[in-house]
Amino acid sequence: MAIKSFESRNGLVNKLRSRGLIFDEQELRNTLKKFNYYSLFNGFENLLLCELHPKKYDAVTLKDFEALYEFDKKLSRIIFSYLNKLESALKTSIAYHFAKCYCNTLANTMQYTNKLNYMDPQDDNILSDTYCPYSNNYPFFNDQNKRIYFSFNDFLFFKPFYLSNLINYNDHIDKTFYRSPTYSAPRGVAVYRDDDNNYYSDVAVPIWVAIETLSFGEVLRLLHYLKVDVIEGVLDDFNLRISKRFEFLNMLDFLLYLRNCCAHGSLINRFNTPIRYIVNSNIVRSFGLHPQKYLNYKHSKLSLFDVLKILSYFYSLNDIRKLLKHFFYSNNQRMGVRRGNELKEKILNQMGCPRYIEWKSLLSGDILFEL
Repeated sequence: MAIKSFESRNGLVNKLRSRGLIFDEQELRNTLKKFNYYSLFNGFENLLLCELHPKKYDAVTLKDFEALYEFDKKLSRIIFSYLNKLESALKTSIAYHFAKCYCNTLANTMQYTNKLNYMDPQDDNILSDTYCPYSNNYPFFNDQNKRIYFSFNDFLFFKPFYLSNLINYNDHIDKTFYRSPTYSAPRGVAVYRDDDNNYYSDVAVPIWVAIETLSFGEVLRLLHYLKVDVIEGVLDDFNLRISKRFEFLNMLDFLLYLRNCCAHGSLINRFNTPIRYIVNSNIVRSFGLHPQKYLNYKHSKLSLFDVLKILSYFYSLNDIRKLLKHFFYSNNQRMGVRRGNELKEKILNQMGCPRYIEWKSLLSGDILFEL
């Protein structure tokens, strides 16, 4: 595909007219002011074109494109809401179990910033405080876990002046509220320093407050560093045994990528995981996934349907089922049953599975997956 040059809105109107799109010109011009041409038209044209060379539409209207675009945005918002719930649940679980083990007294409030309370994936010294029992066989350490594996010391909680930055860049965290005359920062934890280089060893922000400022990606990285006594409790909150640690973390790889695509406005119906991500074979078997090989890469790509199977382990996806049902019904009303069904099969196939009955089974909760 050649690099495309800029086109004026007049040019885009004429291009769509030449391809046979049915529209009111003023309505189309207003639409082009509100929506990105690439997202609205290029993003969905493969579902509506009757000919590719040259590109031609048959009885396709601007409303058809707008309906697809609105469906995609609604789908993205629903998925994003599920993933936000999961992120919140992860933070709650981590904060509880870490505090229970390492921050269960006032004196130990800041122990979550002490790297000795975590395991370093590279550390294979059994006598070390940061010993990792999985070090010599750590999964995907040259792939999606590369930074996690090789940059333990660079994690946010261990950075110089972490506590200062936490307070200074989060208005809801007030230094005066988190001062106590009975607290004195022990060795190895973050200490607050103000802009005049004055240190305050009586300031401590609990982990359940600090963890709320982490991104989903930082939460996933933190999970990799949790020692067995902590992550065992986290896994139990999600009905998993410690033996499923690697599978759990790999599931979150794909949910994190899906979450970021939703947050950044990507077209979710075209979602695929990147080729640099590797899929745990136990996950493929347990969830009945169908990873697609890409050219000569050993890495596998997962479709939206596959990643929704993973998400369904955590939450019922009934809201997506309702959205699909309404979308397909409205398409049949607007386009006619034959063309509406053709579009249904195309978009379901693009999302990873052309069979609506399988989508309904997944989204209705008829299929329960176990690791």
